[in-house]
Amino acid sequence: MYFAVALDGNHEPLLFAIGLGTLECEESWRWFMMKLKECLGEDTEVGFISNLCDKIDVAVHSVYPDSYHGYCPKDIARKIRDSVGHNDTEVETLFWKSCNAYSVDDFYLCLGRLQNACREPPFCTLLRSPIFWLNDIAISKWTRAFFPKVHYNVKSIDVPKMLKILSTSTQEFPITTIIELINMSQTTYAERAEVAKRLCGGVTPYVEIKLQKWINKSYNLVAKHLYADTFEVDNNFRTNKVKFERRVCSCGKWQKNGIPCGHAISCLTTCTSESIHEMVDYTFSIVVYRVAFESESVNFVPSHVHWEIPNERVVVLPP
Repeated sequence: MYFAVALDGNHEPLLFAIGLGTLECEESWRWFMMKLKECLGEDTEVGFISNLCDKIDVAVHSVYPDSYHGYCPKDIARKIRDSVGHNDTEVETLFWKSCNAYSVDDFYLCLGRLQNACREPPFCTLLRSPIFWLNDIAISKWTRAFFPKVHYNVKSIDVPKMLKILSTSTQEFPITTIIELINMSQTTYAERAEVAKRLCGGVTPYVEIKLQKWINKSYNLVAKHLYADTFEVDNNFRTNKVKFERRVCSCGKWQKNGIPCGHAISCLTTCTSESIHEMVDYTFSIVVYRVAFESESVNFVPSHVHWEIPNERVVVLPP
């Protein structure tokens, strides 16, 4: 079985595509990607995150040659634990700091610490580092600092438990299990459609929480207008530059999350022509969230009490 899971505008995981195949190979993944492209449309801009699978990598670049494809850092962290031999190591902690760095400078600083830790006992042997294989994975594949678009937060995409069981098991499942999976997805759509109807304001609840967090942090920042749309923000430890027209900050958080960081928010007292909600990426708006889950966009499976049962029935016996 092949799955495609995404984050919606409220930062919740959503299963939106299921594929069935007889064999996991490059051709099967290419077929799944082609069908996915048919559903999403030619002009839809997408990015992909997958496990450490070369077959998926080949299929993505074949069907979506201009799209980004990265590897899930959870899988890399799991491989680090297997390589080191135990959990909660300094190496894994430094890996996550490197992975989560927003700016390129912060990334290379964290990466240097990771490389130094791997050169010292007990993580390094006389022959080589236990995670020498990480050097063979392009850094653009697993670190946020080199992700080309917004919304890079793959750690938050928790694949539903049922999908994990199906994707890791080699046993055959009855058709009823697949129907149950589809019903689970349909139920999720229906629940979020109800939530969308009740939402008010400009952005989703997830963004409101993030904004409040950055607003609280912005109180300790000092913003200074430099020129045009460019501002300088100081927090006594580091100076960052904010450019409103491009919606970027040198800390990297605004352009990677699509949500203005504390530095950008602190500039609002100087630049009053923009509101906080106007600076949030449009995909996080309630308007987009409602459109995504409105009933006209999703063909819900009705309850069995509403099913039309034909007079002539065909009984299919098991093999």
